[in-house]
Amino acid sequence: MKIGRTDTMLIINAAKIYNPDGEEKQVAIHIDNGIIKKITDVLDDDTNENIIDLKGAYITPGFIEPSCSIGVSEQIYRFEGNDANETSSPILPGLRAIDAINPLDEGFKMALASGITTVITGPGDANVIGGTFAAMKTAGKNLDDMIIEPEIAMKFVFGNAPKAYYKKSGNMPGTRMAIAYLIRENLIRAKEYKRAKELAKNDSKNIQKFDMHLESLSKVFDGMQVKITAHQDYDIETAIRIAKEFDLNFVIDRCTEGYRIPELLKDLNIIAAGPIYGGKRIHEIRNRDPILGKVFESNEIDFCLSTGHPSTNIDMNILQAIMMIDKGLSKKTALKAMTINAAKCVGLEERIGSIEIGKEADIVVWDSEPFDYYSFVDRVFINGNEVYRREES
Repeated sequence: MKIGRTDTMLIINAAKIYNPDGEEKQVAIHIDNGIIKKITDVLDDDTNENIIDLKGAYITPGFIEPSCSIGVSEQIYRFEGNDANETSSPILPGLRAIDAINPLDEGFKMALASGITTVITGPGDANVIGGTFAAMKTAGKNLDDMIIEPEIAMKFVFGNAPKAYYKKSGNMPGTRMAIAYLIRENLIRAKEYKRAKELAKNDSKNIQKFDMHLESLSKVFDGMQVKITAHQDYDIETAIRIAKEFDLNFVIDRCTEGYRIPELLKDLNIIAAGPIYGGKRIHEIRNRDPILGKVFESNEIDFCLSTGHPSTNIDMNILQAIMMIDKGLSKKTALKAMTINAAKCVGLEERIGSIEIGKEADIVVWDSEPFDYYSFVDRVFINGNEVYRREES
């Protein structure tokens, strides 16, 4: 099914927008060309074929996965479908995830069944600088149908993963010092490349030799977001220090031990936290704890939730939120973490992340209260098109 915006008017009627801390009022959502045009009182009209009557079912905005490798590392996750880590060099900013995404990856079906309508997908954690992420919807007959932004952010990684890949071969980085060095060195080179390129525009004798990797990395000095993977508290501190040193537009991803250093995170715009669900099989995530949500909320740190799929299956995103709620996070903040905060995290809040006039009609219908352990996604709409319906067993 094509996920381009529908040409016809659609009205989702008698929908109860899930509002954990407010009045649960039923409304009619009027959609035209894939965009929410108005929200009115419930309509009493059973003759209009464009009306879908939900009979008071809960709806939420489509959930957003802000940092994963879906379609790049396929769900089956064997060699043939794993293209997340190009380990020929630790510094590869010229790579683009969009060139490796399989839109038929089974992970997209899992995403839809759990209410996730948008994903930010990119390289894995092997490289210090791994290339760019793409933003995409989770349904469509081909990649062009699904892509929102082909290059939305650049990937940096701090911590043990790059060490594990490169130290055994005797190459850098073998230490955290080397990771920081490589990032600084290449940011300086990219800044100089950009400066020389600007000078060359006005001097025909000064020709700047093209460099694909530096060309790509220099975009971070034009405002491209840098998504920085860092789990442990001292890696998070180093990441923040370097990002501020170069005045980068950055987000800390994973942030597993962020609950231990909330005072250092308060002045950041937003955190992409998680996965906090799953085993503690490696050193960096041995201290993962769902208490992170409560700590961030009590310290007024804005955050969104990520599974890092396939590190943790993408359909576990709602379970992560429920686990955080069990540890004291409010349902209101949990919902924001999966919707509008996740949209803000990647600069898409004007398009998605809430059910508002003027936004894309990405809507999830639930069979019961969404944060109930036993709730199911009944239907999913993307750009006003129904793209998923649960089969009754």
